[in-house]
Amino acid sequence: MLVFCYVLAAVYTVAINIYGALLLKFQKNAEEADDKDERVSDGKLLLAAVLGGAIGIYAFMFVFRYRLKSLGFMILMPMLAALTLLVWYMMIRWNFGVVRVVAAAIYPLLSA
Repeated sequence: MLVFCYVLAAVYTVAINIYGALLLKFQKNAEEADDKDERVSDGKLLLAAVLGGAIGIYAFMFVFRYRLKSLGFMILMPMLAALTLLVWYMMIRWNFGVVRVVAAAIYPLLSA
């Protein structure tokens, strides 16, 4: 069960970071083409960052050379990345709460 949680967390992290990088790329392409209809809003980009994709967005800001002059993004993304790393560290340290739930379910059976 715990291995499943680790795999699921890894897949989620990779997926949300790729999604954030793609949003950034689509936003850059729409801005270069002056296409206001297909432009990705900053809200979607920030939501992807808050949900765990800040590391990918921050890294790809430098790869795509986009949004580097935006002070808000240059300060907010590393802060959200640090928060994301802290949350993942705490979840791994607490074993995603699996051990406590399984132990609480098995302990009454063992003591009887």
